[in-house]
Amino acid sequence: MNSSKTIYQRCVIDRYGTRRGFVKTFWHKFLSLIGYYRKYSKVDWRSVDRLVFVCKGNICRSAYAEAIAKSLGIDAISCGVSTKDNLPANEEAIKIAGDRGVSLKEHKTTRLTSVTLRPTDLLIAMEPWHAEFLYDNLEIGHSITLLGLWGLSKRPHLADPYGRTAEYFNNCFEYIEKSVNEIEKKIKRH
Repeated sequence: MNSSKTIYQRCVIDRYGTRRGFVKTFWHKFLSLIGYYRKYSKVDWRSVDRLVFVCKGNICRSAYAEAIAKSLGIDAISCGVSTKDNLPANEEAIKIAGDRGVSLKEHKTTRLTSVTLRPTDLLIAMEPWHAEFLYDNLEIGHSITLLGLWGLSKRPHLADPYGRTAEYFNNCFEYIEKSVNEIEKKIKRH
């Protein structure tokens, strides 16, 4: 047996994190195609003053998205729906982000309930369940979307890289970076 990666490793684990992440990605792409996430694609970009990136723990995806947005000159914060305040970013996230030229060393987690939301915030979730949680638990009127609706390739479900391979971390962070760049273009266009 040679040391090269299996097709399964290259095509599933390194791109989607897990077999479950692979299945969820395509399931949510299908739901997006039939219009299930339409309510999350209606954004009034003229009214957006700050981006609020949301994931589960605020130690990988949302932290990285916040750092990318800030590097583009966009007012941004991040938070988690299931975290404690003031924890550091995940060590692997810090390392992979650093390799990509982005520092997460100073990042501290923030619980969603610790954030004072503004009417001009756009809440950007990493997974559909995050968006549904926000939609169900916040006051009516907050703009909520999914990061994966704005990437060049639509990916409404972006699996958590926590505990996954370095290759998946890189793929996840690359997708986040490209999607935030697309969001920046939309904001600047309006």
